[in-house]
Amino acid sequence: MRTTFLVSAVAGFLALCMGVSAQGAYTYTTLDVPGANHTYAYGINGGNIVGFYYDGSEHGFRYDGTTYTTLDVPGASYTRAYGVDDSNIVGYYSYSDGSGSHGFIYDGTAYATIDVPGASDTRVYDIDGGNIAGYYNDGSGSHGFRYDGTAYTTLDVPGATNTYALGIDGGNIVGYYYDSSGNYGFRYDGTAYTTLDVPGATNTYARDIAGGNIVGSYEDDGMHGFLATPVPAPAAVWMAVPLLAVIGVIVKMRR
Repeated sequence: MRTTFLVSAVAGFLALCMGVSAQGAYTYTTLDVPGANHTYAYGINGGNIVGFYYDGSEHGFRYDGTTYTTLDVPGASYTRAYGVDDSNIVGYYSYSDGSGSHGFIYDGTAYATIDVPGASDTRVYDIDGGNIAGYYNDGSGSHGFRYDGTAYTTLDVPGATNTYALGIDGGNIVGYYYDSSGNYGFRYDGTAYTTLDVPGATNTYARDIAGGNIVGSYEDDGMHGFLATPVPAPAAVWMAVPLLAVIGVIVKMRR
């Protein structure tokens, strides 16, 4: 009976510690383009981060950890870069002719347009290998999508008014959704949606994910970029391992 109690107590302790870690504890690093009024970080791949900034007009950028490089689609009234995968950068742009937004992919040399058939607006946000994530607008609202080069799959967070898919890494997709209480970041692992909130923020927008690290923007008295990294499991979890070993010895002795 005592052995069963000890095992149950340790199991509960481990579950509690793991639960705390799983609730989205992160450390945050702010990213601001020099001279910009607002900076929005959206995509990350290797040592490169992309997004856009505002200095009176909107420009895409790529940041390699040292230098910011501006990206502008020729002839566009604004350009926003959102995703990067090796040499490929995706995002969307608009002309001043009222034709709406158009997705693009930039391979380092030329820009190619991406538009979802039947959509009034297409906004591409990320690329991972042959897969692209973004959202489109139609008569029923905004919907996230995943495009594998052949077919589009719609993504809608249950209960949300609008869903915006912005980043993709393997089987994980991140973005944000809107409901009656505000804007929240999310991570979708192919099965379930997990909400992400920056502490103290009024709104949180998750933009991209790579190896468990998430980048995006949050709002308080202004707009700020953020880098969210998973916090390792509490040391108490590892301290519990020797305790489990002791329980194993007790169980063996009682036999």
